[in-house]
Amino acid sequence: MAATDTSIRSSCHCGAITVTVPRLPKFINVCQCTICRRYGAAWGYYPQNEVKIETKPNAVTKQYIWGDRDLSFNFCDNCGCVCYWWPIRPPSTDERKKNIMGINTNNVNPELLRFVDRKFGYSLLISPLRSKDTAHPEDLAKY
Repeated sequence: MAATDTSIRSSCHCGAITVTVPRLPKFINVCQCTICRRYGAAWGYYPQNEVKIETKPNAVTKQYIWGDRDLSFNFCDNCGCVCYWWPIRPPSTDERKKNIMGINTNNVNPELLRFVDRKFGYSLLISPLRSKDTAHPEDLAKY
């Protein structure tokens, strides 16, 4: 009996950056924080060691890092698509969350994700950063 490949492929518009994960996400988080809602990102979360990131020759992945500098948002320098976020330093002391990264599921064939629950995450709207000085002007957290 042959094993069935259940991996999911995500790619930027021009195809320069491809992210492959082993399975559908448990859910998709349509985060409403000040950056994600502007990106229009819909995150699927995976352990870093389960994610394969490939770039075509001469492709450039750019990063945007802000706030507490916990995460880098990585996007294609050619077409501008946000592909994934990567933890620069673990944002949590919870061992289960330390090595987690997010892939932008909006770069996946929507037919594959049709039956995956979408959650609209508003919790980051009121989660304070380590320093108010690095917060976005629209940050609603109480400091």
